[in-house]
Amino acid sequence: MRAALETGRELEFYSAAVIRSHGANFAVFFAKRNRWPHPRLKIGAARGSLREVRVFTQRADLTIDLAELVRAAHRYFEATVEVASRNVESRSEASTRPGDRVEILIRSEQHGYEGRLSIQSRRTSPHDLEDAREAEQRGRAAGMAALAERCPTLWEVESVGEDNELARLNLCGILASVALGPVLPDDGATLYGVRGAMERVDRLLKAR
Repeated sequence: MRAALETGRELEFYSAAVIRSHGANFAVFFAKRNRWPHPRLKIGAARGSLREVRVFTQRADLTIDLAELVRAAHRYFEATVEVASRNVESRSEASTRPGDRVEILIRSEQHGYEGRLSIQSRRTSPHDLEDAREAEQRGRAAGMAALAERCPTLWEVESVGEDNELARLNLCGILASVALGPVLPDDGATLYGVRGAMERVDRLLKAR
């Protein structure tokens, strides 16, 4: 897990370099505390009623590069990703409808967890950016909302069946490393990146 955290730092500094014109604060990819409840989101909701997690991506198209996700999971995150199913929209449909939808199984034999999750790609909306700005203020995640504004698409992540928080957070770290964008969690409490996701995983593992 230490290697994954170090990798997270490297990936985040790379992301910051990509958007350096917006200031050095983009290297801050996680928040230390939450503040105000969101009027539209339920903080601390039961695991069985989670909203989707949104991962903003700088990719212009709606295709989810599964091969890249599989490589990143194996190389950096002490996990394996298997594709359970995939639905792909045509180019004409993608202009008005969501794009790829995949279901994956992520597992870590080293840390003893697995989970099944879906990933849905779609265009970023003004509502998403408003949520990102509010989450940035709550979590004091300086610069992260501006990074989200550079992302024309996003990936919605939802658990399939029983939620496994370790698997979900690990997947968010993997996706953020590929997307070069911030993660907006279901409670809207903050925005974070690769390092923030992996620090959350590390805390859960230590709490076992």
